[in-house]
Amino acid sequence: MTEGSWKSLRNLDKDCFGCGSENESGLHMTFETNGEQIRTKLTVSSQFRGWSKLVHGGVISTILDETMSWAAIILTKSFILTKKMTIEFQRPVYVGSSLCGIGYIKEKGGERKAIVKGELFDDQGRLCATSEGEFVLYSKEQFAKLAILQEEDLQAMAAGFEDV
Repeated sequence: MTEGSWKSLRNLDKDCFGCGSENESGLHMTFETNGEQIRTKLTVSSQFRGWSKLVHGGVISTILDETMSWAAIILTKSFILTKKMTIEFQRPVYVGSSLCGIGYIKEKGGERKAIVKGELFDDQGRLCATSEGEFVLYSKEQFAKLAILQEEDLQAMAAGFEDV
């Protein structure tokens, strides 16, 4: 798809560490989709540094988990929880560089499971880290039983599936 075919996605959780717009300590990630992938673009500030000028590996892991989670939610139109994930760091990621994360469904295993891939690129377009995660998929009714979201947030998220 062309660059212009990416559609911005609305965030519902303003306090999330990854994507919360009002979380003062968070990454403030935003997402868009082309219907087959999820994309995020961000610059990681020095507050998230690890050793020297490098972005902390845990923050890179969070970026990839968040990207894969959004891919699982939006592309399967399901409520999700991360079951497991692996990460391979391929090159250093420097504080202050512009990053692009991509997430997509690798495989859907029945009604309740999706395997999702994540890739993180630097501002030179070089692949810096990859991830693969297994996500448990829930219907609105199944997720409601877990009592994670308030009913109005559950309804708003379900309504957001229709926007994509």
